[in-house]
Amino acid sequence: MNALITSANSLKALVVVRSLGKQGIEVTTGDKTSFSLSSYSKYSSKSVSYPSPQKYPLNFITSLTEEVSKNKYDVLIPVHSEDTYLIAKHKSKLEPYVKVPLHNYSTIINVNDKGYLMKVAENLGIRVPKTFYPTNLNELDSIVNNVNFPLVIKLRNSSSSIGLSYVYSKEELLKKYEETILKFNLSSSEYPLIQEYIEGEGYGVSLLYNQGSLRAKFTHKRLREYPISGGPSTYRISVKHPKMEKLAIKLLDYFKWHGVAMVEFKLDKKNNEPVLMEINPRFWGSINQAVQSGVDFPYLLYTMAVEGDVKPVFNYKVGIKTRNMFIDSVAILKYFQKTKNLNFVKEFFPLYVKDDVFSFNDLLPSFKFIQIGINEMINSRYK
Repeated sequence: MNALITSANSLKALVVVRSLGKQGIEVTTGDKTSFSLSSYSKYSSKSVSYPSPQKYPLNFITSLTEEVSKNKYDVLIPVHSEDTYLIAKHKSKLEPYVKVPLHNYSTIINVNDKGYLMKVAENLGIRVPKTFYPTNLNELDSIVNNVNFPLVIKLRNSSSSIGLSYVYSKEELLKKYEETILKFNLSSSEYPLIQEYIEGEGYGVSLLYNQGSLRAKFTHKRLREYPISGGPSTYRISVKHPKMEKLAIKLLDYFKWHGVAMVEFKLDKKNNEPVLMEINPRFWGSINQAVQSGVDFPYLLYTMAVEGDVKPVFNYKVGIKTRNMFIDSVAILKYFQKTKNLNFVKEFFPLYVKDDVFSFNDLLPSFKFIQIGINEMINSRYK
């Protein structure tokens, strides 16, 4: 039993590596850097490096194909966006040697396009933010006359909070929108979306599908995120939300999904109704939340790929909390600066909370994560 995990320098890869390793699966960690975060885990039996998928996509695929053809892996599990898309696109080159539990490339790309997704969801009767799809800057004038501020500028294809802006006036919209186009060198067909701002709590419905059939589900609520204006979650809790889960399943049923995905919603503060935000068509940053609550998506995905199917898992522990202690501490400081609420101080060391990185049973990745954080701070300061 063995698996190759890509993008091993990411936190979600570390969770996947630990999950599989605890089940006795031999895990090889792969990344563009030789000394990745997950390679320091005691559950990483071997590490390999490959060309950057962002800079050298074809070389990345060639290197990966050579690796899986020379070494007998049961399953190849991509973790980050870029490697997921490339591996899905070139599945035919890899599948003679290894199982690749991903949906087809065209569907993954369509789902990742927020503009395409919003239109599909609306047709299915799923509520989405009021959305505009400009193809030239002249359209902005007519848009601002039909909306209330604040508004959100979003890239069609992005992850985390990359390219995300909140604007509070017509002048700011015009300025930020043009800046976003220039910064990311976007063609008219790639112009960002403009959406109404939905005030409310963030939720994620995580799902596993086997060729269109649901095999596992899990829901969490965000308690904190960083950046606090809207970014990846740093602190969450496992919950149930039947209505939201029904909508997420309806959406992925439509795409006849295969593999893992997380459907993100906001619960509109005005009427308590779920509003679709996006779909992550690969492993998500808060994957540890599901694992700690009893839905071990990495192991379920591996088992499904190897055995052809897996027993459904729809029950889990509610009220389980997880966090990324290091990043969440920064988020707490930002929340305190914003609210001046001293209650946030006690949040630095909450009881009975599982951490995404720190583990007494697997300590080395924690020190590596701190080193990575320090290096990033130094690099950003002297850029």
